[in-house]
Amino acid sequence: MYKKILVPLEGTENDEVILKHVRHLAKNVGAAVVFIQLHRVIKDDDPFIKSIQIEPGSLGYSKKEKAEPYLADLAQSFLQDGLDVSREFIVTPEAEADAIVKYAEEKDCDLIALANQQSTGVGRWFFLNLEEKVKRRSSVPVLLVAGVKNKEAS
Repeated sequence: MYKKILVPLEGTENDEVILKHVRHLAKNVGAAVVFIQLHRVIKDDDPFIKSIQIEPGSLGYSKKEKAEPYLADLAQSFLQDGLDVSREFIVTPEAEADAIVKYAEEKDCDLIALANQQSTGVGRWFFLNLEEKVKRRSSVPVLLVAGVKNKEAS
């Protein structure tokens, strides 16, 4: 049923929630797993503006420096279980939900797997969380697994 599962990661404890489910699902259906981590940059057609947002010393560079070994370790762990795995750090000017949906569609993913942060409080009624945005915008099925409760005020 599923041949390629996209797993957008944040590098937080919430990732662990979805990873155990994805590992089990991928093993059982023989699916490949694609890990991505996103860094959003200011949208600008000038290549210089984009480059300074990811050059050494920038926040983007710092995120990439953390993401690469994290993604490599995860990929190695899944490879040891005999799973087909790929990983990518993506720099994008798009909103995170749009970038995830676009990536899934362009890379022919059959499923997007996310940990639901279980937001609480008034803010959740006014602003949709990332998972809800992906679910609403995606033509690809979305698997949401109950994650770590968001520390937002209740």
